[in-house]
Amino acid sequence: MSGDTNLLREGLAALATMLPDGCGVAPSSLSKRTTEPGDWIILRQGSRHVTCLLLSRRRVEPRDLGALAAVASRSSSPALLVSSYLTPVVRERLRGFGIGHWDLTGNIRIDLPAIQLQIAAEGTGGGNANHHSVRSLCGEMAGRIARALVDVVPPYTLGTVSEIARVETSYASRVLAYLTDTGIVRRQQRRMIETVDWPELLRRWTLDGPSETRGEPMRYTCVAGVPDFLARLAQSGFLHALTGELAMAKLTGRELPPTAWLYVDDREQAVAQFRLHPADAPADAPADDGAIVLVTPNDRSVYQRSTETAGLRSVSPSLIAADLPSAELLEQLLTWMNAHEPAWRQPSSNLEGAQASKRGKRRRKASDR
Repeated sequence: MSGDTNLLREGLAALATMLPDGCGVAPSSLSKRTTEPGDWIILRQGSRHVTCLLLSRRRVEPRDLGALAAVASRSSSPALLVSSYLTPVVRERLRGFGIGHWDLTGNIRIDLPAIQLQIAAEGTGGGNANHHSVRSLCGEMAGRIARALVDVVPPYTLGTVSEIARVETSYASRVLAYLTDTGIVRRQQRRMIETVDWPELLRRWTLDGPSETRGEPMRYTCVAGVPDFLARLAQSGFLHALTGELAMAKLTGRELPPTAWLYVDDREQAVAQFRLHPADAPADAPADDGAIVLVTPNDRSVYQRSTETAGLRSVSPSLIAADLPSAELLEQLLTWMNAHEPAWRQPSSNLEGAQASKRGKRRRKASDR
């Protein structure tokens, strides 16, 4: 993201709480491939989605609007603005310019006919967005929390969940309130998390946060086929994480599928190092022999709790499940995960001990300065 990283992160988290049921928002990898001012996000409603230019400003005065409108007019995509707080005068002028907008106090006006999304509301006029309730698991931060709840066995506290997921405690609290209301999470007097219905949580997260929201997939071919590519990948030390059906096959001992999906930070280097060739078919085309789909993740948390075997790294089972291409495969993996839960789900005591050790090391380093 090219703008104020903290504002963008806070803004997307706030927007996720304000969207209607069935809607989602996620950063677009287009932000990494363009030098144009602003960032890019994907807004989704049902099966429809639209890519929008996102401008971010902590403070917006009426005199700033001409320059913002000029930037927005150069894009053929819808333009949106996020800010800490937008005054009524600024909001009215943005409406006249046709620029959708929202702020961290809950003011929002977005109209996207392409996906039939129209939302308008007034906020608290200078507070913050923490009063908004979460109504879905869309967005990167909600995905982190969902994975933490699936990957780690309760009981644990809200603070432990936010630390495992690496998100703000206030946002984790809102997500947990939503999951408690739906019955997926059970809490002891809304404090200690006692149980998590992780299969249902994965089903819901898969709907709210489909794989395309985690990064843009690009399809390539490997002349020697997937097995040869995997053999060379295992010996290379190249940072990667297998996901989807291939990672499921390795986890459950199934026959490898003809297509390999994996996360990589440096797609260009992967293409050059493993001598891959661009494919004519889109990334979600039917499988064929030798197809390699590389995904540059929007959020590097995809590598968290990944595991390595014989040089090949796979994402955690929770993310494997969310990245599967069909509900049928998801249910098959959930059946396997349920039968082998102790093999993949980590006790919270292990992580809490490790986190306490890290905190102790940080305190000792601080005291030595």
